[in-house]
Amino acid sequence: MKKLTILSLLIVITIAVSSCFKNYYDVSESTLASINNVSFRNDVVPIVVSGACGCHNNGKTGQVAFSHLDTIFYSAIQARSAILDKMAKGGEHPGEGSVSFTPSQAAIVKAWVAQGAKDDYTPPPITGDITYNLNIVPIYKTDCKGGTCHGGTAVALDYTLLKSKESTLKSMMSSLGASGHPGGTISVAPASAATFLAWIAQGYKN
Repeated sequence: MKKLTILSLLIVITIAVSSCFKNYYDVSESTLASINNVSFRNDVVPIVVSGACGCHNNGKTGQVAFSHLDTIFYSAIQARSAILDKMAKGGEHPGEGSVSFTPSQAAIVKAWVAQGAKDDYTPPPITGDITYNLNIVPIYKTDCKGGTCHGGTAVALDYTLLKSKESTLKSMMSSLGASGHPGGTISVAPASAATFLAWIAQGYKN
């Protein structure tokens, strides 16, 4: 009788374990893809162009702009991935005020950074003239300029200086900021990188 009881118990345990949710094995392919691939454009950007990051979207003087009216500065957001990750993990907002993410927002940001903090947008081929004043300066103002960046504690950039740093720029833009930047690894949006590389290839048009 005792053996029968033990056998019955083992059968129940086996059935219970075999019927448990097997995590990734039991979800659909679309659900698995959403778990494994957080979209920068669709999941992360909506968080930082509203809510907790409001000061970066209303034209407030002195703040790094994440958006203005209908324009979103994607590479400026991506370049701050380390700061966003730190905040998502409970760190303090580097500027004024007490700013924090909701638990679900924090989970999205942390997953995005863990997956490489990549921009999932593929820019179309660049056609036409790329000039310093029309195309490069706007990128510089939104992505490179700031209190602890160029024009602040780091040297300000201009046409002459950028033109003299061709090898550095090519390394930075070809690697999307993974190498080449004298101040360490940064994040460069694919569209910004493509613009810089086209500008160099076209002969640094002013």
